[in-house]
Amino acid sequence: MTQKPSKKTKPNTAPLFTGVTTLEKGKKRPLNELEQSTVIAMLSIKERPDVLSIDHLVPKGSFIERLLGFFKESDISYALPLWQLIMLSASILTQGGATLSIPGMKEKRPILWTIVLAPSGSSKTLATDTVTDILSDDGEESNIAMFPNGGTDAQWIIDLDENNGTYVLQDEVGQWIEKVLKDATYARIKPWMLDSYSHKPISNRLKSENQKLTIEDPHFTFMGLSVRETWKDNVNAASMLDGFCQRFNYVMAPPREDTDMFDHFLYFVGENVGKQKAELFEIWNALRHQPEAMGVYQIDKDVMPYLDNWWSSLRAQWGSGALPASFIRRTGFSVLSYLVILQFLLGRSRRPIDIETAELATKYAEFHMECALTMMREYGDKTSGQIQKVAALRTEMQAKGNPKVSARDIQRRLSANQRREISTDMTKQILAVLERLEIQPDLFEGVADTPKDKSSLLQARHQKIQVRDQQREAWRNRARIRKVRDLYKQQPPKSVPMEHDQQELSEREDHVIDITERIKNG
Repeated sequence: MTQKPSKKTKPNTAPLFTGVTTLEKGKKRPLNELEQSTVIAMLSIKERPDVLSIDHLVPKGSFIERLLGFFKESDISYALPLWQLIMLSASILTQGGATLSIPGMKEKRPILWTIVLAPSGSSKTLATDTVTDILSDDGEESNIAMFPNGGTDAQWIIDLDENNGTYVLQDEVGQWIEKVLKDATYARIKPWMLDSYSHKPISNRLKSENQKLTIEDPHFTFMGLSVRETWKDNVNAASMLDGFCQRFNYVMAPPREDTDMFDHFLYFVGENVGKQKAELFEIWNALRHQPEAMGVYQIDKDVMPYLDNWWSSLRAQWGSGALPASFIRRTGFSVLSYLVILQFLLGRSRRPIDIETAELATKYAEFHMECALTMMREYGDKTSGQIQKVAALRTEMQAKGNPKVSARDIQRRLSANQRREISTDMTKQILAVLERLEIQPDLFEGVADTPKDKSSLLQARHQKIQVRDQQREAWRNRARIRKVRDLYKQQPPKSVPMEHDQQELSEREDHVIDITERIKNG
């Protein structure tokens, strides 16, 4: 019997991003050259799970550390309660009228828009509800005003008019964003939120009304929760390049490495749970009643030069274009909100914000950048594999003395099956972007050129981070909490701190800092 000759598989001649489209003015279009280059740049970077650790974001001895300690006897990612605490603090400060004052700028509210992605089954809702429960009681004073969810755009603007300045906690935020981007009944939410982000008035006229509904100063704190595995099914890579999605800070909540679900049948049970909650609530209330907690936060004279230097230093890590500049810039600006939030949580509201708080705020910003890059890399596993294969071969050849790797060089190293998937044109496109990453023009002006060796850049960056003396840090933060609690207990219920109380607390903390300096100096 004569055997039929096997058909040869045709090589893949389709463009790298065939079928990938973005929505512009209500119409789909293919990615343009700049957008394709941006995606290639992001997917070419190998994932580094270590950058998602939040250990460096939790000051030893602080209220933040104490609250996260409540979740130790569970397998819940510490990132979930951490950002619920951050966002609740941002909201209550905003609702209380707290602002940041920087000379030459309009006073800024500590508003954050954050999206947290966590694995399926990671108890996202339980974690956020538990933090809210710990920080609340039955009295109106401690309740945080929440935004009602679930409405179309016509209802959304009415709800915002009635609940301006409140806390938006949006579960399944990926599905919600998909509606905002694709559903006509949600479509106006996008431009309204963009205007709110830019502090512009928003308005709407209903058919049954003669006058427009106008909100002159729309503002709110926003946190969305979504399943990490399904996020990209709701929000595609092209949508992530849209300005709307780039308004948010992103958090990837990593699973716990010290425990898993089988270690904990029930969460938050035992005789000490009630006592732990009461102590945490008392500290929270003391923080809320700090002198000037809801006032105008000032910065120390050294803070702006410190932030300027920090911003310039980002070029070594982020100036290559691996993450779009719009992500970097907006995330960088969120440092201003973190200055107020962290100063409040450290129990230092009445003191000018100094470099200690500024350094911690910049760590939060850089964490968001790492999370955004990690998230973007999870789009298109096949495309990501193709890009990384070319990038790996290029790096290997350069290490062996070939500084200018061509598409032909790469194609020779690919197997027959790989060549069917990765065409010569694809290889040229990927190599062009990788070359651009090494000669990227300045993203931050006035800084030296980016070195070509990416691994040495990362190493240098980590070497620049000064390791704190954790024992002294814990002692200092515990002393702050103790003084804030003592002052709170001395106040009549629901009273406003008097001026002499502020002076007394200032003298006490000055004494604490003086002792710390003596320890430091031996």
